[in-house]
Amino acid sequence: MSDALPDRGVRVRALLRAAGDVALSWFGRDLGTRLKPDDTLVTDADYAAERVLLDGIRAGWPDDAIVSEESGAFPGGGGTWVVDPIDGTSAFTEGLAHWGPTIARLEHERVDAGAVYLPRLDEHYHVEGGRGWMNGRPMTMMDRLVPSRVLYLPSGFHKHFQVEFSGKARCLGGTAAHLCLVARGAAQAVIVPPRWSIWDTAAGLALIDALGGRAARLPDGAPLDPIRDTGAPFVAGFPAAVAELILPGRLSARNPGALHARP
Repeated sequence: MSDALPDRGVRVRALLRAAGDVALSWFGRDLGTRLKPDDTLVTDADYAAERVLLDGIRAGWPDDAIVSEESGAFPGGGGTWVVDPIDGTSAFTEGLAHWGPTIARLEHERVDAGAVYLPRLDEHYHVEGGRGWMNGRPMTMMDRLVPSRVLYLPSGFHKHFQVEFSGKARCLGGTAAHLCLVARGAAQAVIVPPRWSIWDTAAGLALIDALGGRAARLPDGAPLDPIRDTGAPFVAGFPAAVAELILPGRLSARNPGALHARP
């Protein structure tokens, strides 16, 4: 089996790089930042990067459907591409590094392929056929890595939850970036709170799964189905770290019902 990035991965990488370049071009300009109805941020850069992705998917896979965070659904007869033009918009507007476009193709209720690109770091992650690549090279299986004693948390975690963890806790930016960094051993696990959307996690969760990691729904610790459990809080990462974090008392909610919230 070849170690080379698959042909589709090469095409997707070029598409994500183009979208990332467009987003980068907005630095130093008026971003037109505003709040969406769900109280998350969107900018003119999000829409500009989204146009690149939508046009590229339509050109490359014209029969497929598309569901995009900013512009909604576009019908098709094949698989379905889920699109987030800038995952980590808050990090983007703050000038941080861990944000970028992410897309995934869903078919038969599974992730057929997915990718994340972090433009400021020039890091590209791709998952397809049960394998993962970073910058075009095969990634190491997680059981062969010694991960940093770090846990990634969302920026608002402290307002709703508390966690018992002996290592460091960080928030670097977007959910997609957190998942990909865990997959390469930069941290042991990531906790994702309720109300996430499939475009936030599809590629990153598939990458962790392909490399031998684990994802567990919270609070019951059941295996997470990345499509059917959309919006449910979860922890994902190295199996031992996930097993530790789902132990009774390790994670608790500051407000009643927070761990049971759904979108």
